[in-house]
Amino acid sequence: MGPSQPIEALIRIENDHWIFERADPAALAKARHRIVVHQDGAPLSLGGCTDMTTALDVARRMAENDGRVVLIEPL
Repeated sequence: MGPSQPIEALIRIENDHWIFERADPAALAKARHRIVVHQDGAPLSLGGCTDMTTALDVARRMAENDGRVVLIEPL
């Protein structure tokens, strides 16, 4: 699926407490395509990719492994 791009989590749990964080604006600025699936009739955004080749690889593998229809949206 191409080289991974680290993107910090927005929310994590430490010692049974929710820790809210901000995403690095530089990492978010690199994302060009959003991966979206439908769950319970509602769109669910799974993440972003920096290029269309990576987005297509992710969508193809999700479709093969999970049998889901995956939408790639430009950002």
